[in-house]
This record gives sequence, structure tokens and C-alpha cells, in this order.
Amino acid sequence: MIRAGSFIFAAVAGAAVLAGGSANAQQLVQKPQPTFPCGVGFVHNTHPLLHQAGFTLADVTADQVRLTFIGHASFDLRSPRGVRAVTDYNDNYPPRTPPDIATMNINRGNHSSYNVDPGVKHVLRGWNTGTGLPRHDIRLKDVRVYNIPTNISDFGGRATNDSSIFVFQMGGLCIAHMGHMRHALNAEQLQAMGRIDVVLMPVDRRVTQSIEEILHNLGELKPRVIIPMHFFSMGLAMEFTERVKDRYAVRLLDATTIDVRRDKLPVNTEVWLMRPIAGFFSGGGDF
Repeated sequence: MIRAGSFIFAAVAGAAVLAGGSANAQQLVQKPQPTFPCGVGFVHNTHPLLHQAGFTLADVTADQVRLTFIGHASFDLRSPRGVRAVTDYNDNYPPRTPPDIATMNINRGNHSSYNVDPGVKHVLRGWNTGTGLPRHDIRLKDVRVYNIPTNISDFGGRATNDSSIFVFQMGGLCIAHMGHMRHALNAEQLQAMGRIDVVLMPVDRRVTQSIEEILHNLGELKPRVIIPMHFFSMGLAMEFTERVKDRYAVRLLDATTIDVRRDKLPVNTEVWLMRPIAGFFSGGGDF
């Protein structure tokens, strides 16, 4: 009996060891799960660092992004390693030198181009160009850019993909260019966007989102900074700041270029109103 019991015990113990070994072997061959500081499902930071926003124009350092407001819906974003991305790259006011990445949220006027400088490495069009919904997700040095297909209007929640939101991950920041849409974001789109630190928000309230849709989307995204865009004059931008000043602190920045650091973002959401490049409003064009 003792021998039989010993045998049974040994067999059970051996099986346990083999099972453990098998589990360990499985663990060894499992691929690591990808991590995306901005991307799908990343939770919002509920304990932000207590620092005031700072604006300096020294050389771009390892933990900041240089952001220049070209005008309307175009921004020039520069990463710590020198990668440049221009949003809504277009023919009416192209950047002086070609960026590494050009995004275009919609096939319209001051938002797109089919005469892109050949020096641009990545051209990301945010609409269906004949091959279905575009799914961009590129990486270049210290930059990741991905899109979320949206509509101009809701159309009952069906994605017709007239435009795209583009999210830029660089310098520890997640920056969302909200494109040209006129509807509330749904749960799937919000999950795909993930954590957003800075949102570039169209505020004209005539062609794009209404004030109610803007406030709803901002409430869902909970960014630390809102930068108004897609306005035809500074007066129109000021109309927006008047509408939201009771909800968000407003900072009027007499600047076209700012350096943004994640560890110096405001604790509570703020609106930072920037000025476009000199002479932009005199250029006219189809907005």
C-alpha cells in the first residue's frame, strides 16, 4: 500500500511538474502584447502632474513637441527627433519645406492636395479613395500616426468615411486632429482614439460641429488642452472662447508656435487660442 500510494503521489507530482513545465513553455513562446501610449483602450490619466503650462522656443528637447499653427486646419508638428508632420496639407498654403508626413482629413479645398511635394515620405489621405475605409498606422523614428474614420454627419452611425481623425503620438504626447466631422463620437471611435492630451478642434460651428457636439466630444475625450482651429477670422475664434469660458479656462496666446511638454500640461482642461502664421487671413481660399 505504501508503495502504491507513493507511486500515485509521484505520478500526480510528476503530472503537476509537467503541467507547470508546459505552462512555462507556453509562456516562453507567447508574443508580447503591443503597448500603445495613445492607442486603443488606453485609460485617461486621473492624477495629472501638477505643473503650469510653459511656452518656450528653445531647441526641441526629448520630451516636448513644437507645434506651429499654419492656419485654418493646418498645423506643423515637430517631434524631438526632428520628424515633421503637417495636418491638412494643401496647395493653397503649403509649408515652405516638405514635411516627413502629410495628413489630409477630407478631399476639399484647404484640407487636401494631389500635388504633394515629392519630398514628403508619407502621404495619408483620410477618406475612401476607392479601396474602402483607409486604415493608416505608420511609425517613423519617434512618431506614430494613425487615423479613425469618421463622417461629415452621423448618417445613423454608419461609417461612410468622408473624413478622418488623425492621432499623432510624439514626445510623450497624444495629439488628435479632429478633422471635418459634424457628429458625436461613438464608443468605438473613442476607444480607438485612446488617451488624448491635446485636441485640435474645429470651432467654426457652421461647417463642422455645433457647440453642443463640440462640448459632448470634449467631455468624452477629456483632453488637457484644446486648441481651436478651422475658423475664418480671429473674431470667430473669440466667439468660441466666449461660449466655453465658463467651462474651461481660456488662454489667449499671442503666438504662432509653442513648445508643448506633457509634464507641464494644465491640471484642468484649458483652451489655448493660437494665431496662424502672419498674413494667413489675407490669403483667402475655399475653407
